[in-house]
Formats: sequence, C-alpha cells, structure tokens
Amino acid sequence: MSLAETCSFQETAARMNLSQSSLTKHIHKLEEELNLSLFDRSTRSVTLNEYSRAFYPYAKQIVEIRQEASAILYDMAHKDAGILNIAYMPILGQYGLIETLSSFTERFPDHTIHTIESYQPVSLLKARKCDFAFVSEEDAHDQNFNKLIYQTDYLAAILPSSHPLANEKKVTLAQLKDEKFILHSSQTGSPHEETVKFLALCKEAGFEPNIVAESEFTNSVLRHVKSRRGIAVLNRLHIPSDVSDISIVNFSPSVHSYIYLLYSRKLSSPYARDFLHFMVETLS
Repeated sequence: MSLAETCSFQETAARMNLSQSSLTKHIHKLEEELNLSLFDRSTRSVTLNEYSRAFYPYAKQIVEIRQEASAILYDMAHKDAGILNIAYMPILGQYGLIETLSSFTERFPDHTIHTIESYQPVSLLKARKCDFAFVSEEDAHDQNFNKLIYQTDYLAAILPSSHPLANEKKVTLAQLKDEKFILHSSQTGSPHEETVKFLALCKEAGFEPNIVAESEFTNSVLRHVKSRRGIAVLNRLHIPSDVSDISIVNFSPSVHSYIYLLYSRKLSSPYARDFLHFMVETLS
C-alpha cells in the first residue's frame, strides 16, 4: 500500500524500515500470489497500472481492519499495565519533549513511560506499538487520529557571525536570493519539511536557489555555515542553543510549522487519558 502511495522503492523501504531488496521480495511474492504485475517499472520510476489502482482500496481496507483488530487486542492486554508507549522522531528532541515527559512522570509517579525514537512514529501508532506519537507537520495528515499542536516553529536563516546580515532582526527572501545555500535533507534523501517550504518560497519569488550542500544532520548543516560555505535555512527550534559563531535571523514574513501530538480517537486506558489531559492542560 505504501509503495502505491510513494511510487518509490527507496522511500517506501525507509518508511517501513526495510531494505529495498526485502521490499522487492515482498512485492514479487504478492504479485506471484495474484498471478499479475501490480506496477509498471522502469530503471528510474514505479507507476501504478490498472491492477494496482483497482487493488489499492481493498488493500487499504485490509490494513485498516487489521489495525483495528490489533488495537482492540492491544487495549485488552495493556489496559491495566500502567505503561505508556510514546514515539517521536529523533529530531524532535530539540522541542522540550524530554522535559515534558519528565514533568508528567513527576505528577503521575505510578505511571511508567516507555519512549521510542523512530523515523516512522505514525507507523508505530497505526500498528498500536505506541499510545501517542509526536510528529512533524508533514506526518500529521492521517485522518484516523486526533491531534494537538504541541509546538509552533519558525523558519530562520542561519548565517556565519561575520555575514553582513548577521545582526539583522529579520531578513527577507529577496535579501538572500544571491546567497549559496546549505539545505536539510531527510533520511530518504528527499528534502526535509523546512527545505520543501523554502524551495516553494523561492519558486513563488521567481528564482532558483544556489544549493552547494545538503545534509540529513543539523550539526553537519551548521558546520558548513560556520565554515562560511554558505547560509542555511532551518526551523529555529532545530538549532541547538549552545552553537557558537552563527547568527539566527527570522524570515519576514514569518514562515511557521507545527509539531503535533497524534493519538487514537478512542483511548481505553486510564493512563493514556491521564496523559492526554496533562498535555491539554500543559498546552492551554
């Protein structure tokens, strides 16, 4: 089902924490069982054919029914366990998440929290391997879950401290269009959410940015900036507070993004309800 949505073996394998070869074997096995090909493949792309388009809605229903059944069994097995499983993307550690969970534990010392760092927290939530998931804006579109805004972040230009604009309070895109850029990429090698927003802004402004480097890791992006290879565009709260020799300047107008808390529509565990009430109180 995921391959039908992404049309990319690389991205689908990353989402499912599989190697591309393992994913290919799964697809081949399914096609052998059905005795037909579900995808039209070329050396560079995967496209849906008439069979996969017909099969997709049924496959989606099968997955949803399985997830619903798993959810019922999970709730039956864990409703009295007193353990909350909470998943989050590694990069979200910069958003005060650990401190928030510690505050909950202090208020509810009888509740045990088990945290899971994962690049695919929504997949864990769907599989009922966690009770709550903290996710970025791009992963918060699943209508099967409720969501709360946990944090609001803002796009910022990261400049070497010696840059002529380093002491400005705000900077416009027009002031930066001739710069060299270091951008953030995701685990799959595709642009990160903040990079997608920045590129959309550039397209709207009618210019193509001069990109000299891309990196999955924030620290690597910042090292490029400190070495004066160019400037970076990151969400402000992604940047560690103890980094020196850089200047962080907000965009004008502001470009914001959200971090969400996702959870199931029905929380049968009293411990999960306690956590939700705590989060609503904390965020209000």
